[in-house]
Amino acid sequence: MAKIFVGDIYSRICDDPRAVAAVREMCRARPDGYRYMPRYRAGHWDGYISVMSGMNAFPTGLLDYVVAGLVERGHIVEAPRSLPHVPSIPVHNTMLCGVTLRDYQMDAVMSLLANGRGVAKMATNAGKTEIMAAMLKVYDAKAVVVVHRKELMYQTADRFERRLGVPVGMIGDGVCQPAIITVAMVQTLYSRPELLDAFYDNVVLMADECHTVSSDQMLSVLNKLPGPYRFGFSGTPLKYTELADMKLIGATGPVVVDVTNAELIDDGWSANPDIELHVVASVEDRLWSADYQTAYDEAIVHNDERNRIIATRAKALSDKVVMILVTRIEHGALLQSAIPGSIFVNGSHPAELRQATLDQMRNGNVGVYIASPIFDEGVDVPGVNALILAGGGKSHIKLLQRIGRGMRKKPGDNRILIIDFIDDTNQYLLDHSDSRVEVYEKEGFNTAIV
Repeated sequence: MAKIFVGDIYSRICDDPRAVAAVREMCRARPDGYRYMPRYRAGHWDGYISVMSGMNAFPTGLLDYVVAGLVERGHIVEAPRSLPHVPSIPVHNTMLCGVTLRDYQMDAVMSLLANGRGVAKMATNAGKTEIMAAMLKVYDAKAVVVVHRKELMYQTADRFERRLGVPVGMIGDGVCQPAIITVAMVQTLYSRPELLDAFYDNVVLMADECHTVSSDQMLSVLNKLPGPYRFGFSGTPLKYTELADMKLIGATGPVVVDVTNAELIDDGWSANPDIELHVVASVEDRLWSADYQTAYDEAIVHNDERNRIIATRAKALSDKVVMILVTRIEHGALLQSAIPGSIFVNGSHPAELRQATLDQMRNGNVGVYIASPIFDEGVDVPGVNALILAGGGKSHIKLLQRIGRGMRKKPGDNRILIIDFIDDTNQYLLDHSDSRVEVYEKEGFNTAIV
């Protein structure tokens, strides 16, 4: 019999050599691009990375996957799991202050509670913060919610206090005030491991924007924070690469809730996006075959025609709340100089200025706002009417996160204009543009080439 001792973070397979060997085979995967890595090319490495630790231990989030794999290989498995008692507070739509939970939100809460761990895949505007708050109210126990941006820390702590009516602690951005419920920045916990001692008796662990779990910092912190109940929340949790997804599932558990953009749009909870695609071509053969960095610099950041289109469209929409997202600070500065009266914020600006700019957008103050990647993920900006994606890029995760900044429900005509580009200037940039168009089509968004 293969016996597994189940822990909060890791589970250990007993010393059955056949079972241990099988688990080791199941708990490894190759990262993207391994074929190009020097050690693999030199024949010194087979390309596999294991997610197991010492003493035959594997991440507990993979427990169901491991048990199923062992049974399939003919093993009899014993894996008893004991969880602490949770108060039986009923889930109902008025359980939080100031908001009525939607039906799918209550379903999500109950599914996550029933599983005890797992990932909620929730498109922007699904209200994951309210779902987290409802779960914290049910558990009524010590909890830590891990985030990766300052804006998210303040926004999440404020929302929890309003929804739960209790003080919420924060750790990060120079603040160190833990409480029964604490919102903590992963960077701070990683750089100051002594702070983890405050959570020795933690019960509930939540990772917001959990698609970042595959990063060394986030994974390291989650693998040191105790808590039998462990959950991840993201609109785009899976990266569809085996190793990254194995790390996420290992830390939190598999996806157990899935709320899509299409569902939210159909039910009127999200704005219906109209995608306006502008084709930018080049007559320079040299640029078509240039390396990516050179092409990005010349064909995106310093492309006068492309920037002219951005400035022209932004000025035409200046009676709305327009948000322009850039990848490089230099690009944002160029666009700010081309759009009189526009506001540009980036990570180098003080938190007070960034927060004030967010508040202006949230309050519906018309104008053109330019932002670096600090506003890519998780930041709630419901007042945005038009979104210009000036930075290009290929990642479907970042694209959906960026689009999500403007998909909050709008009064009246519930639509959001999203302006993007088909960069037919370089082989890499065109490939990235094609990837973004595929995402738009897969999501069922209205798309038109201008």
